[in-house]
Amino acid sequence: MIFSYHLTAPIRELSTLVTRSTLAVALATVMLGFLMMITRKHAVTQIIGFLAMENGLLFAATSATYGMPLVVELGVALDLLIAAFIFGLFFFHIRRPSTVLMWTRWRG
Repeated sequence: MIFSYHLTAPIRELSTLVTRSTLAVALATVMLGFLMMITRKHAVTQIIGFLAMENGLLFAATSATYGMPLVVELGVALDLLIAAFIFGLFFFHIRRPSTVLMWTRWRG
């Protein structure tokens, strides 16, 4: 969180919007979602990390503009698509770890 505030400091100084400090919160949400996607082994928690990252991007787009642009509306549609995918995962009971990101095999 502190890193994202330092990273967005030049942008906050140039911005005239009231919501200029929320860009740092959105960047922190994106980074935490990306970290969750990378470090988790199960498919459900990786999807939750993707949703957190995508919601951070939508939060940044909403706070950087004056309204709800088309990108944000398309992002809501993507959220609904991912939610349907999560329901499908729960329906088929995927509980095994993903073999794509098995770091224990690569360590030797």
